[in-house]
Formats: sequence, structure tokens, C-alpha cells
Amino acid sequence: YNPDGTGTLYSWGAAIPRTWEVRGDDQVCITAKGVSNCYNFEKNTADPTLYRASDAAGNLVEFRLTEGRAVVKAEPEDIGKEGNAATPSAAELAAELSNPNTAIATMTIKNQFRWYEGDLPDADNQYNYSLLFQPALPFVLSSGDKVIWRPAVPLLFVQTVLGAFGFDSETGLGDIAFDLAYAPKLEYKSLILAFGLITSLPTATNDLGSDQWTLGPEILIGKLTPKWILGIFPNHQWDIGGSGDADINLTSIQVFYTYLLGGGWSVGTGPTITYDWEGEQWTVPLQINAGKTVIWNGRPWKLSAELNYYVEKAEAFGPEWMFSFNIAPVVKNAMAGWFGLGD
Repeated sequence: YNPDGTGTLYSWGAAIPRTWEVRGDDQVCITAKGVSNCYNFEKNTADPTLYRASDAAGNLVEFRLTEGRAVVKAEPEDIGKEGNAATPSAAELAAELSNPNTAIATMTIKNQFRWYEGDLPDADNQYNYSLLFQPALPFVLSSGDKVIWRPAVPLLFVQTVLGAFGFDSETGLGDIAFDLAYAPKLEYKSLILAFGLITSLPTATNDLGSDQWTLGPEILIGKLTPKWILGIFPNHQWDIGGSGDADINLTSIQVFYTYLLGGGWSVGTGPTITYDWEGEQWTVPLQINAGKTVIWNGRPWKLSAELNYYVEKAEAFGPEWMFSFNIAPVVKNAMAGWFGLGD
């Protein structure tokens, strides 16, 4: 906390801005995401640089005044829903986790259920269930720029496949994909920008993938405010090798909007629209989502759900509905420490 009324909270790799002001004769109030918490201060008589602060509930936190700044430290297990002078609130973490360029690392698990329809016989009775493991691992450089690595590992537990005798179901591993993005630190903090590469590897078992390596560019452009986040995330992939016969020439565009309700809640939409240039086929969903960031035993978790209804897809056979329940624990990015980067 700085003398000019600003402050920065460093937690789980993120730098979260705050403000503070003196109220009355004996209180300092810290404002985060529009919510103020006030503290009474006491100085240690044996150590003039050591202070402690107590809130209305009687919770205590110690801090030291050094080089014109008040530096407050807390352990992760001290994090609670409302946060305090040294720990983030659920609302602050929800805002940070809604930013696609966040410095916070997560291990997202998506439970995805799909129901299909189409002109093929028995197409309307098909469904699948897959589990998508999708970590987000940011690496913060000394300049403040970020490199973000996001692998996606699909485990297909009930996967519908079309064979010579109609539809069947298979279980196995899908093609592993990942993107590697560079997010520069911008002068205008409300803008979001990242660009990089997206690829997929032919790792699928039981003929559940394309047997092709793919590669292509991606870019993210967005706007960040204290109450909402808006952006667009297009990418394109071509096949660059492999044993598969099909040509891949695929454009995907995700348009996202998230509104922060406060208290760790968020709602929004983030449909991913695709166009297959080889098959000249659009896939267009309407999507809604809602999420809640909670603190369990000092660790933040983001719980969310999304519902997609597909208004455009292949007429012969394509998804009609997709529902996903997602669990994303926040973690320390151990890989950043291995490479000598921030976590």
C-alpha cells in the first residue's frame, strides 16, 4: 500500500489493484471491487516499523512499514470469502479468473454432455460424454509480459461413431490440442491483447481422431472493465502432416462477454463458431454460462456451467445441445519456477 492511496495485492501470481483512504481519526479503509473494509491500527511500542490492524470482526493482521510502503503478508490458508488487507476476496478472484490473460494458473476439468440430431437413421438418439482436462499455465516475464500455455486433453468416455452398420459408441483418448500465446503488457490496462499459435497432435485412440497434425495462428482482442469483460478470440488451423486422409482447413471464432455480479458470481456468453472450409459447413451455437468463485481451505476454486444450443450444424448429423459443468482449482504454476519465471 502506497502513500498516494493506491495499492497492489499479489496473490496466486496475479497483481490485483486496490485503493485506500483514511476515515475519521483511527481507521483506514481498503476498497476492492467496490467493497470497502475498514481497519483500526496499532503501532508496536517495541518496534516502530511494525503495526497491526483489526477489522470489525476482530480479525488481526500484522504489517511492516518499509521504504514508504506498508507491506502486509498472509498465508494462503488465511484467504476467506471476503478477503482482508493481505488476501483477495472471492469477487477479486472472480474478476481475475474471468480475464483470459490472467496470471493465475488453473487446472480446469470440463464435464461435457452432448446430444445429437440429423437426417441419418437413429441420429436423434445419439449422445456422448467427455472429460476435458484444460490447464492454463501463465508465465510472467520480468517485463510484465506473459507467455500463456493452455493444453487440452480430451478423455472420451462415451463417443458416438458412425460405422458400416450404423452408430456405435467408443471410449478412448482424443487428439490433444494446445495453444501458446504471448500477451504483452499494455499501457492501457483496460485492453486485452494476445497472439500465438494453436496446434493439435494425433494422439487419439480407437480411431477417435483425425490422425493429422494441425497448426495455425490465433489472436485475442478484448476490453476489461471493473464490471464486465468483452472480447473476440479467432484462430485457424490447417493440417500439416500425419496419416489421415481428410484435409483440415478450419476457422474458429469465440466471442465472449462476462458480467461480474459481485460476491464471486459471474454470468455471460462465450459461443465458439466454426467454419469448415473443406466441407463448407458452419457450426453455430447460442451459449449462456454462469460461474461462482469460492474459497475452500484457502484455495480458490471456480465452479461454472454452460449450455449450448446449436442453431447451425451439419444436417446429416450434428450436435443439438451441449451442457458442461466445469471445476477449476487455482494452483501455483510450478513450471514457472523451473524456468526461473514468475508464478
